[in-house]
Amino acid sequence: RTAEGAVRQAEAEGLTLMRSEGGSTGYLRVNVRVDSRYKSKPYVAQVWRGGTMVSVGYFATAEEAALAYARAAKAIGRVPLGGADEAKARAEAEGMAMARASAVEPKE
Repeated sequence: RTAEGAVRQAEAEGLTLMRSEGGSTGYLRVNVRVDSRYKSKPYVAQVWRGGTMVSVGYFATAEEAALAYARAAKAIGRVPLGGADEAKARAEAEGMAMARASAVEPKE
């Protein structure tokens, strides 16, 4: 498999490879192992399950790991919305508006 192949497969399955600006790989719940023993499959996908972080598998590309995470998240009912823009569009389609938590007045 290749990175491009994983992206195409995600699109074919209707899955979103969730981007993450905070991580070293650029994908949510995908980490890279820097130990030289893992050169062929340095990327690991992980998902929270029952309060424990569980490894989904090890992969050659970050995109393959992101695809595995997306599949696992869907299987356990954690289907991501696809980012802020998509979440906003879905909310508006349902007649709702999104606001930052800091902008919301607390109820008294």
